[in-house]
Amino acid sequence: MALSEDVSRIAAAAATHRAPGQQVVAVLAVETAAAERLYLAAFADGEGQQEWLAFDHDGAPVASRERVREAASIAALVEVAEEAAEQVAEGPRVASLPYLDSLGGDSSIAAALPAVEELTRDIELNYKLELT
Repeated sequence: MALSEDVSRIAAAAATHRAPGQQVVAVLAVETAAAERLYLAAFADGEGQQEWLAFDHDGAPVASRERVREAASIAALVEVAEEAAEQVAEGPRVASLPYLDSLGGDSSIAAALPAVEELTRDIELNYKLELT
């Protein structure tokens, strides 16, 4: 199955977890260090309030704090590295450690670590499930 089909499938699964007035606004594909594929789904309402929920490859919600933090950190690092390298992926891509390595990087990535931690914290604080 192609990545775009996986993202669409997860977006459909995520839509079943919307609160009234929310929409699924993004699905980020992430590969963890253990080569596990997770998907971070962002939900937003009309007032700009955002919530998150991670899904495994089968479309089941993830409640493990460790797995969610790892996926959020990798996704954020890849975003920062793409910006620093002035490289924008065409179409969906998987945020992974090998992809991050391929982007290279410089001191701007290290300087962005507080932003990575902020995104990770935002996802944890605005997570739709209780994390264990």
